[in-house]
Amino acid sequence: MRDDLTSAHLKYLLAIYEISRESPDVSSASIARKLGISKPSVSTMLTALMNRHLLVRERYSKVYLTDEGFLITKRLNDNLHALETAMKKMPIQVSDEEAHRMASLIVTEIPEKDFVLEE
Repeated sequence: MRDDLTSAHLKYLLAIYEISRESPDVSSASIARKLGISKPSVSTMLTALMNRHLLVRERYSKVYLTDEGFLITKRLNDNLHALETAMKKMPIQVSDEEAHRMASLIVTEIPEKDFVLEE
């Protein structure tokens, strides 16, 4: 994992990845809706991620992860799913949405950790 990425960077990358799995057209507006933030905030962060060569923004504000951005995000997403699965096995009642939110917080705050489930 790159050392220069903050928790906020990782949250945006995960949001872009998740949106792209539902629709090929990822836009600033769809990212803002997903994260519940303003479009100007999204624009600022997208510029920061472009400067790190993790995404490209094309005409009409379409956003795509670069190969490096995809690899980082894929690892985060794999860790996220491992944590979601583990949380569902815990003796606490959490919905799928709650497990996803909690796992997202953990993987973006502790990105260098690999969360591997033991069989």
